[in-house]
Amino acid sequence: MQICTVVDIAKSVGASRILRGFAITCPVGNPSVDEKDEKAYRRKYVEKALQMLEHPGERAHVESLG
Repeated sequence: MQICTVVDIAKSVGASRILRGFAITCPVGNPSVDEKDEKAYRRKYVEKALQMLEHPGERAHVESLG
């Protein structure tokens, strides 16, 4: 399982599950929102990643948060 913004690199190293991140500088966050919304945004990424780990991984399976 890998959360990243440059999906091609994750695919090239053989990640089975890839969650597309927000930006290179902050893959699981959004610094343009206030602190409360930022915390909720990060929680969504963690929950999505955990959900992806519940199922068998397929080679280079990519999902987005939305």
